[in-house]
Amino acid sequence: MMRGNDSTPHDPSSESGSRLASEKSNKLMVAAIDFGTTFSSWACSFRHDYEREPTKILVKEWNSGSSISSKAPTTALIRPDGETLDAFGYDAEDKYGKLAESDDHKDWYYFRRFKMSLFKDKSLTRKTTINDEMGKKLAAIKVISLVVSYMKDDLCEEVKLKIAGAILPEDMQWVLTVPAIWNDKARQLMREAAVQAGISNKQLLIALEPEAAALYCRHIPLELKEFDGTSSIVPLSPGTRYIVVDAGGGTVDITIHEILEDGNVKELYKATGGAWGGQEVDEAFNQFLIKIFGAPVLRKFKVEAMEDYLGLFREFELKKRKVSPNGKEDVTFSIPASLLEIFTESTDETMSEAINQTQFADNVRVIKGNKLRLDQSIMRGFFDRSLRSISYHLQTFHKDQEKYGISLALLVGGYAESPMLRNAIRESCSSWKVLVPDGASLTVLKGAVLYGHDQSDIVFRVARYTYGVHVVKAFIEGVHPKEELVVNDLGERLCRNVFDTFLTEGTLVRYDQILYKCTGCRPLLSKYDYVNIPIYASTKKDTKFITNECCFLLGKLKVTGLDTSIACSQRKVDVIITHKGTDLHVYATDTRSGRELDAFIDLLD
Repeated sequence: MMRGNDSTPHDPSSESGSRLASEKSNKLMVAAIDFGTTFSSWACSFRHDYEREPTKILVKEWNSGSSISSKAPTTALIRPDGETLDAFGYDAEDKYGKLAESDDHKDWYYFRRFKMSLFKDKSLTRKTTINDEMGKKLAAIKVISLVVSYMKDDLCEEVKLKIAGAILPEDMQWVLTVPAIWNDKARQLMREAAVQAGISNKQLLIALEPEAAALYCRHIPLELKEFDGTSSIVPLSPGTRYIVVDAGGGTVDITIHEILEDGNVKELYKATGGAWGGQEVDEAFNQFLIKIFGAPVLRKFKVEAMEDYLGLFREFELKKRKVSPNGKEDVTFSIPASLLEIFTESTDETMSEAINQTQFADNVRVIKGNKLRLDQSIMRGFFDRSLRSISYHLQTFHKDQEKYGISLALLVGGYAESPMLRNAIRESCSSWKVLVPDGASLTVLKGAVLYGHDQSDIVFRVARYTYGVHVVKAFIEGVHPKEELVVNDLGERLCRNVFDTFLTEGTLVRYDQILYKCTGCRPLLSKYDYVNIPIYASTKKDTKFITNECCFLLGKLKVTGLDTSIACSQRKVDVIITHKGTDLHVYATDTRSGRELDAFIDLLD
């Protein structure tokens, strides 16, 4: 807690508070990790290549056994000790399947698509656990750090094979991607997991996925393909306002940008979105299977025949990408013998009999005893919930053209390659030009590499919340509520629990802008060599007290290393909070000596 008369808020809109400077990296290489819900990968580029040809980026190639892919499933197989990553991606899927065949898998940890846990859990801590496919728990930060460590080591090994001489750790700038709609706690957990994985905090940047994708799109020709077969190149010129729809496996991130006269970018509206990604389509298919076979059968199938279970959903993953709004061909799935066996033993029914008791009786047929043939209407139906959510949300921005002035939509991410999603956006937002860049699934990853080379491209961002600190101020009769009145041991009448705003929700924040200054902050007790300043956030613009329902504790600004040899009254600290890129940054100095102190914002318990 701080005394209010010791703090000096800074006007966020003041130009004098900006210390914008070129943020181009001087590192020899930038390495980016796109940690996705469904798929992940890494990419990198050297500074000399970036300066000559920014889009010359090396992307990892993964061997799936039958083909080469630029991304691998976000799947981690951890040994029974809970400490050692044994395999990742396709290798993890294959090995776990073999372990399950011999019934040796029960003590192993097998995590798939676990990233969404960080989005759903609003009270993340360093002890937050996540469940593997069999319900066993491990700390989320441990699982993420093991995966990041694997990706880091894999990247470094491959780079060694491609160049003569080693790249030293201090010569590398690392970038980790996160959804723009994630809260501050989730971002910090990802950062700390990366640090645990061996990446220096000073050499780590967090890139917001839709921003990274938009950055890459500005470096490539954007071809607009019309329904009549014609195409044209659409430039992102100054004055253009566009919406970025980053549609991944888990979340759909939506941001709105405007290109300024100097070529830089201003965010026009805070990031929005939801859990409407491709995983929603997978869940609809899962519910379809439950209606036919029953939930107990599916659970037993997953436990006893994991390899077949994964194979069935891998087949669906491939076939859902080809579903189109006007498609007429039926889609056939091979049902694993293990599922049929469990189903027959559990129900004494045939698949045909089970289907005839559902709403799918007219649109799903059994072929050759072990295949399901689905009408295209059923396949399109799996997309309904996801597409409705996305379209409804986008229409908010489409309808108010006067306010947002959007002329085109950049559709990126793995889900962007679905014809169903493209068509849904074209139909619901008919006045927008919808652009899907080639290789849409890699735009975030490649854009993260570009962001690592130069972070100053986006010069204005919009605050998602109203931020403030917990202070005590002199009590003013008729202004402050009596229930907040306290009298200290000096007889001073004070108002407690005051929310002292330093950044208002919806405010444009310039890169590296000073948001708050606190001069003369003191420890609460004479024995303390540190200062803790509680930072709060609010969902409303006009928040007066931290006790308001709309207000929540974001974390604590901690300053350590104060000199305890001097009197507590002289042990004062000057603190500055700035907004740098995607995070709040803090600088602290000893008021008397001017010595820089260790300071950080801790959002996790």
